Amino acid sequence: MIVGDTQQKLLAKLLEAKAGLTVDELAGEVDLTRSAVKQHLSGMERSGYVQHTSSKSGGRPRFLYTLTESGIDLFPKRYSWFSRVMFESLRKKIGVSKFGAYMFELGVDMSAAAIPRLVGKTRVERVVEIVKIMNETGFAARVTSPGKGEKLPRIECKNCVFHDLSKDYTEVCQFDLGFLSGLMGAPIEHQECMQRGGQACRFRFLPTA
Repeated sequence: MIVGDTQQKLLAKLLEAKAGLTVDELAGEVDLTRSAVKQHLSGMERSGYVQHTSSKSGGRPRFLYTLTESGIDLFPKRYSWFSRVMFESLRKKIGVSKFGAYMFELGVDMSAAAIPRLVGKTRVERVVEIVKIMNETGFAARVTSPGKGEKLPRIECKNCVFHDLSKDYTEVCQFDLGFLSGLMGAPIEHQECMQRGGQACRFRFLPTA
C-alpha cells in the first residue's frame, strides 16, 4: 500500500496519541467525514499499519485505533546517524586496527544464531543457505560459479546494507567477512567491493588446512 497525504495525516495523529483515537476523534482532527476516515483506516489496517481494540463505554462498544510497529516504522528514523556516533567514538577509543578486528569478531558472534540452519548440509549447500540468509537482510546476494580449481561456489552481492556507513568506516566491511566466515567455518576473501569502485561485492571461501 502506498501511503497518501490523508493517510499520513491520520498516521501522524495516531503517533501523537499513543493510547489511541476513535474514528470520530480522528475525523475531527483531520476534517474528514466519519465514513472517509473509516475507509482509510480499513485500508491501513489491511496493510498492517494500524490496529483497533474495543472497549465498552456506557454500554456501547468503543473502538480505539493505534499504530502497529509497522506503522511506527513508516516514520523517519536516524539509525545511520546513531551508528555513526557510536562508530566514531569506538574507533577513536580503541584505534582503527582494533576497530576492524572488533567488527570482524562481532560478525562472527552474530553468525552463531544462524548456524543451526546449516547443520547437516554439505559445504555447497551451506553456501546456498548462506545466500538465503543474506537476502533475508537485504543484501541482494546470489551464488556464482567456483573459480578454476575451486570446489565451493562464490557469493556476489549487488546491495550493501551498510553502504552509507562504509563510506566513512571501511572497517564495517569486516563485519560481513566475520559473519560469512563464522557461518562457513572457513576464512574468506573479499575479492571486490562496491565501496572501492567494484560493480558488486564478491566473496570466495578459502580452503581450510
